[in-house]
Amino acid sequence: MSSALYSAVSGLKSTQTAMDVIGNNIANANTTGFKSSTANFSDAFYQEYSSASSSVPVGTAVGLGVDVTSTTTNFTQGSFQSTGVQTDLSINGSGLVNGGGFFVICNTTDSSTSGSAVSFTRAGDFTLDSSGYLVTQDGSYVMGSATAIASTGTDLNTLTAIQIPSTITSTGELVSSFNVASDGTVTAVGESGTTEVVAYLGVAVFSNPNALTNLGNNLYSYNAGAGTSTGCVITPGTGAAGSIKQGSLELSNVDLSTEFANMIVTQRAFEANSKTISASSDMMQTVTNMIR
Repeated sequence: MSSALYSAVSGLKSTQTAMDVIGNNIANANTTGFKSSTANFSDAFYQEYSSASSSVPVGTAVGLGVDVTSTTTNFTQGSFQSTGVQTDLSINGSGLVNGGGFFVICNTTDSSTSGSAVSFTRAGDFTLDSSGYLVTQDGSYVMGSATAIASTGTDLNTLTAIQIPSTITSTGELVSSFNVASDGTVTAVGESGTTEVVAYLGVAVFSNPNALTNLGNNLYSYNAGAGTSTGCVITPGTGAAGSIKQGSLELSNVDLSTEFANMIVTQRAFEANSKTISASSDMMQTVTNMIR
């Protein structure tokens, strides 16, 4: 009976963790580029009372509860919302496991910092700062390449901040807008229509994005378990990298109907474990009364 109590307590703790994950998903249903998560369970170790043998084909073992072994992130692509804002970017992904990759963001607000101190995001609600740098809402720089991205990919430590110049180099005319092509080519457009390529926006692709460390604020940091970082930044629209869509944002991939269903199942599991505790307590009380 005491084992049942401890097993039920582990069930309460695990279902509470699952409810925490569900609550976070629902809270971020309107967060740009948010990816939902799922809590994964496994049975805990077993107490073996007897082992199977050639003469006794079935042994006796009693489980001691449940554990939350991991929380996996669903990196499938969310739906898109057209905004018409030139600084809003999204990744229209084709990758099976990571939805087409990630934008690369500098971890500091120093434009001279190389790409070695970077994080990754799917949220493309960017803006331009007073110096023309493409930045996130908190002022961190969006990283790209000053030259065309090699067919073998570009390393993170070679990236630089993307800056839209105020004038076209060849003519000196003022820049009125900029375009980001589906392959990540960033082109400044002058008042008379003159164009100048100023940067190349790459997409970071990893074989196991679930190994990336979630930093919050829609950011992930690199972890060796995600795969190699050498040449991980590739041209959008090639390989597993999705193409770039300017003037649109990727919305959260949270499915509220699924989350509400999961909430009900988790709540019932919590109640069932509490019932196990009550039943075990009643059984122990019965034994105590027998002694009296």
